[in-house]
Amino acid sequence: MLFQSYIFILLFLPLCLLGFWGLKRQKLLQLWLIAFSLWFYGAASPYYLLLLLGSIAWNYAFFRAIERGIGRVPERVSGSAMERAEYGMERDSSRKRLLLGIGIAGNLALLCFFKYFNAISAGWSQMKGLEDPILQLALPLGISFFTFQQIGFLADAYKGEVGACSLREYVLFVSFFPYVSSGPIVNVQEMLPQYRQIGRQRLDWAKFAGGLYLFALGLSKKVLLADTFGKAVDAGYGNVAGLSGTDAWLVMLFYTLQLYFDFSGYCDMGRGIAHMLGMELPVNFDSPYKASNIIEFWKRWHITLNRFLRKYVYIPLGGNRKGTARMYLNLFIVFLVSGIWHGAGWNFVLWGALHGALYLVTRAWQRKQPRQQCAADVHVQSGTKKSDVLSAVQHVLCVALTFLFLNFTWMLFRSANLSQAGEFIGRLIGGGFAAPAVQITEAFNLEEFWYVIKILHLDRLPGSELYLCFGFLAVALWLVFFARNAGEREKSFEPNGKTMFVTAFLMIWCVVSLSGVSSFLYYRF
Repeated sequence: MLFQSYIFILLFLPLCLLGFWGLKRQKLLQLWLIAFSLWFYGAASPYYLLLLLGSIAWNYAFFRAIERGIGRVPERVSGSAMERAEYGMERDSSRKRLLLGIGIAGNLALLCFFKYFNAISAGWSQMKGLEDPILQLALPLGISFFTFQQIGFLADAYKGEVGACSLREYVLFVSFFPYVSSGPIVNVQEMLPQYRQIGRQRLDWAKFAGGLYLFALGLSKKVLLADTFGKAVDAGYGNVAGLSGTDAWLVMLFYTLQLYFDFSGYCDMGRGIAHMLGMELPVNFDSPYKASNIIEFWKRWHITLNRFLRKYVYIPLGGNRKGTARMYLNLFIVFLVSGIWHGAGWNFVLWGALHGALYLVTRAWQRKQPRQQCAADVHVQSGTKKSDVLSAVQHVLCVALTFLFLNFTWMLFRSANLSQAGEFIGRLIGGGFAAPAVQITEAFNLEEFWYVIKILHLDRLPGSELYLCFGFLAVALWLVFFARNAGEREKSFEPNGKTMFVTAFLMIWCVVSLSGVSSFLYYRF
C-alpha cells in the first residue's frame, strides 16, 4: 500500500486513527496497530507478508535465546564457586555470540538473496548466451529497512540494552506501518517506551493537527514535485543516446531533486502519521543540500542509516581507536557497505567508493586545519565587510561544489549499470548545447497550470513551453537551498486559519493528482 493512494488516505488512515483514539486498553491498541500494519504491508503481496512474519519469528526466537542465556554450569566442573561462576559466564557469553552470529547471518542471507539474486541470474544467463535471465525476483517491500532494524535489535539485545520485550511489542516494532517500507531505521530504545505509553496518553489536538500538516507537506513533496521531476528523468534515461548536453545536465539535476523530495517526502508523511498517533519518529533529513561539504551532507541525509552504520559497522570495526590509518579504512568500508546495501551493481559500489574517498579527503583536510582558520571564526574575529563577503562567497562556493558532486554521484545511483552511466557522462561532456527536448519539458505541463497559460495567452510568447519546466525548477531549488524544511515548519506550526487552509489546499490538490503517482524510489532499496 502507498501513502499516496486513495485507499490509504480515504479509508486506511481514517479507520486506523478512529480506532486508535476510540479504544482504551493498551494491549488492544497495540494489536490494532499491528493489524493495520500487517494490512498495509500485505496489500503489496500476501507472500511478502509471510516473508516479513517469518523474519520476525526468526529474530524473536534468537532474541529470546540470547536473553535467557543458554546453558548451566555442569556439576562435573571442578573448582571453587567463583571459578565455576567464571566458567559459566564465559560459556554463556560464547553461546550468546554464536547465537548472535547465526541470527545476523540469517538476516544477511535473506537480504542478499533477494537483493542480489537478479544480478547473479542475469550474469549467469549472459554467460550461457541467453538473451533473458532465467528467473527474476521482485524485491520485497522494505526488506533492507526491516532487516537492518532487526540486526540492530539483536546486537543491542546481546549487549544487554533491550531488556524485556513481548512478542506483541516486537511485532509492532518491526512492522509499524509509518516506517516499515522505507524507514527511518529506528531502534528499540526510542520506540518501545512509546509503544508502552499507548492507551495512557490523551489526544493532543495541536500535535494531531501538526502531524496532519506535516503529512500534507510530505505528500505534496512526493506527488507534486518528485513525481513531476520523475517523469522528465524517466524520459531522459529512456533515450540517453539522444540527449543533448543541455538535456543531460537537466536530467541529472532533476533526478537529484526527485530523489530528495521523494525520500524526504515519505519520511515527512511517516512522521506526520506518527504524530497523529501521539508518537515520535527520528528525523531522517535536515536540508541536506545546504551542506557545504560531504561530511555535513551525511549528517543531514538519511540520518538513521548513517547512525546505524556508525553503531553496528564502524565502531565494531574499531572506529578511531586503532590509529588514523585504521580509522580511514573503517570509514571507507562503511561507505562501501552503504553502496552495496543500496543495490547489486558496480555503479552502486562506485557510488559508495566516491563518497568514501571524498569523505576521507575532507576529514583529513579538516583535521589539519587549525580551528581559528575556519571561515566562521575569521568572520567573528575580524567583523569587517570584506571578511563578511569572503566568508559568504566561500560558503556559497563550498555548497555549490558539494551539490555538483552529489548530482554526479546520484547519476551513478540512477543509471542501470556502469555502461549507461558512462554513456550519460558522454552526453554531459559532448552532447552540445541545444534547447531542452520536448520529451523532457512536457513532463511539467500539468493541466492545472497549462490552462492558466492558455487563458492568459502566455503560450503565444516565445519559449512558452519552458515556463513550467523552469518554474518548477526555480521553486524546487528555492525549497532545498533557502526555505525552511518540513520539520522546521512543523516545529513552528500553530493551528490557525492560515495553516489549516494550507493543509486543506495541499491535501485536495494532491488527492486530485493521485492518478499519475509512482511508488517511492527507496522501495527498491
